[in-house]
Amino acid sequence: MLDDRILALLMDRAAIVERVAATKRGGPLRPGREAAIIRRLLAQHAGPLPPSAIVRIWREIFASSVAQQQSVLVAVCDPAMDGRFAAAAREHLGALTPLRVFRGAAQAIGEVVEGRAGAAILPLPGEGAAEGGTGPEWWPGLMQQHHKGRIHVVARLPFWRNRPEGAPAVQALVIASSPADPSGDDISLIALEMEAQISRASLSQTLTSAGFKPISILLNRPRGAPVAQLLVEVEGFVALDDPRLARIGGLQAPPLVVGAYAVAVADEPSSA
Repeated sequence: MLDDRILALLMDRAAIVERVAATKRGGPLRPGREAAIIRRLLAQHAGPLPPSAIVRIWREIFASSVAQQQSVLVAVCDPAMDGRFAAAAREHLGALTPLRVFRGAAQAIGEVVEGRAGAAILPLPGEGAAEGGTGPEWWPGLMQQHHKGRIHVVARLPFWRNRPEGAPAVQALVIASSPADPSGDDISLIALEMEAQISRASLSQTLTSAGFKPISILLNRPRGAPVAQLLVEVEGFVALDDPRLARIGGLQAPPLVVGAYAVAVADEPSSA
């Protein structure tokens, strides 16, 4: 029977995961590698099975592989406590992955920092009220913890763009204690400290001159402080030893590569 053959292959895969886990270093979360696998499968896919089914099936396979290696609790920041971010977490990290939900981002971040959670789901960062933004303001605190080598951005949710009716529509970042791994098509986040009066246009020009392709820039200007904090998205996977980092001018402190995430895919080729 076809179902029996599928089960046999899944058992073979689990055996391989067990052997690899016994020798590899680092945590079981590998979002970059998972994204690369899904992209490869979608590129090969043909026939009546919806591409979205491929994504869903393999997301659960990945979740089972992680659970097989280590029990991973995920801390979720859900500011409205309405279940939307928890649903996004389950969609990406597995329906049965244990979650602990918090209203505040600092609490969720603390769970990872203290080792009680293997990952945290945080609302996509925004800017402070001084800049006219309305989004969450947790990212300056994230910079402080990353500077201590404790947490890294490793993924962004949702991973596929097409959102059927009823699917979680929130945007979020995933943080973990292990660094991000490249997927082959990534966006990196770099944290900078510069003079408080820096403009986006000036910073964009500075980054371009250094060899980066900036995508977005978030500013945090604490009242009365001479230094502004910036969180910049740039194209590509930026390693810690990337020589372009040393070419960024006007810095008040060394740049921090906060993490990276795989660029989302469309699960239906017609809408790519």
